Amino acid sequence: MTDSLPRVPVVTADGARELDARTIATLPDSFTLMRRAGMAAAAWLGAREERSAAIYVGAGNNGGDGWVIAGALRGMGWNVTVHSAGDPHTADAQRARSEAERDGPFAPPTGSEALVLDALLGTGARGSPRGAVAGAMQLMRDMLRADTSVIAIDIPSGLDASTGEDFGAVAATHTLTFGSARRGQLLRRELTGAVHVLDIGLIDADAHEPRLVDADAVRRWMPVVAPDAYKGTRGRVAIVGGDTGMAGAAIIAARGAHATGAGMVRANVVRESMLALQIAVPFATVHPHEHGDWSDIDTRWPHAMVIGPGLDGTDVALRERVLSLLYAYPGPVVLDAGALTAFHLREQPDTENTEDIEGTEGAGREHTTLEALRHALRGRPAILTPHVGEFAGLWPSYAPPARFDAPSQLARALNATVLLKGVPSIIASPDGSRLVSAAGNPALAMGGTGDLLAGIAGTLLAQGLSALHAGAAASWVHGVAAEYAATAHGGWRGVTMERLLNELSNVWPQLFTHASGNSTTLLDLPSVPVR
Repeated sequence: MTDSLPRVPVVTADGARELDARTIATLPDSFTLMRRAGMAAAAWLGAREERSAAIYVGAGNNGGDGWVIAGALRGMGWNVTVHSAGDPHTADAQRARSEAERDGPFAPPTGSEALVLDALLGTGARGSPRGAVAGAMQLMRDMLRADTSVIAIDIPSGLDASTGEDFGAVAATHTLTFGSARRGQLLRRELTGAVHVLDIGLIDADAHEPRLVDADAVRRWMPVVAPDAYKGTRGRVAIVGGDTGMAGAAIIAARGAHATGAGMVRANVVRESMLALQIAVPFATVHPHEHGDWSDIDTRWPHAMVIGPGLDGTDVALRERVLSLLYAYPGPVVLDAGALTAFHLREQPDTENTEDIEGTEGAGREHTTLEALRHALRGRPAILTPHVGEFAGLWPSYAPPARFDAPSQLARALNATVLLKGVPSIIASPDGSRLVSAAGNPALAMGGTGDLLAGIAGTLLAQGLSALHAGAAASWVHGVAAEYAATAHGGWRGVTMERLLNELSNVWPQLFTHASGNSTTLLDLPSVPVR
């Protein structure tokens, strides 16, 4: 793995099996990997205050992990009970059970245990649980108390590891997963609780697997600013937006840029929005223009330009204004909000062959909407930041199961980086690289947060980050700010934009103060509050 890549791959169930198989090929036997997983989970559990656990084990290898955990916890002096949903049917699981029961069989759960461990079904399970597993899941539900913590081993039983489809999963308080994150875990955080990726020495995945953004990666990507820096060298960011009645979007983008360290911010807005900008963001300069006339926008001044916050995307002429501005300004850009809806399609382009898009040059040629945008972007560092609705307007065949893959298709079509917003957010570059940010919570599901993200990303572009790293870092910092805000407020409800902006300024010092020193846990994702 290169130093620029985050440590944790994001895989499907098939991808997880490939990682296991690649690693097992280097080990004395497959049981060695099962033991590593079970012991890593037991070590994580051993750091907790509770000393009693009911473990529900299946007949497959996930159950084998559970048996390893049972034996290890018993050896630590825990009170361990076990419910087995059938005899183990793999050689490794049989060995795990035999070793765990060397000191005698385990009593069945009583319901008084402080922890419940779900080791019934693992990553490879598909469809609705049946038979003894379904019965064990119901027994587990029946015995849960309000104060009982549920720890899922690998993934909550009944949750599809690839798609996130829920087949009656028991919601976990924590999920302990091994070496990689599963797509389904990131899509259904309300079922996984806090996700902890434990290191079991997996052989690294293909570099083209999506990678989960973490603090260490963001820290590495951040540029060093010289002690003698001045406002002109910290990055000049121009924002184009703030149409009549939408000054707030440009204000939030400008404040996001300022909180990310931009040296200078300039807002290009309609004349009616000028006073609001000058009052709300006195640190920014404001350049007014008449509605529909961008001819006076200075395209030589900015190091990066953010186009879209507060633009009226229903204006039929907006598309041509955006294209003209992109041809006049050759530098790094972020396209957001109205600058995206102006390019919405009605027909799906050819996703298999982009030769037609790449080959249409010259005046007078009939361009599709994406062809026109691709040519105007001209391969520069560029980030598009659509939410799901805006993405579907640009790529009409989009459906939720394609969340991890569709951004790469659009990125290739436009030769630009695409940041599909959400939890998780997917950041895809034209060369096929993908990063995933799982930071965030429902506090981000309110108007204005996308404008904040655009301001963050625009500043990082202005400071020299690649489009992929700028988009990924912006998404992660944006999400962590929401986590800080929800923690400080006692939940995501009631988190205002002002609080989110304040917490954004707190993310940066925390990022550089607390470097990761935990070698056994690759990544911790906090639980996402859903109420």
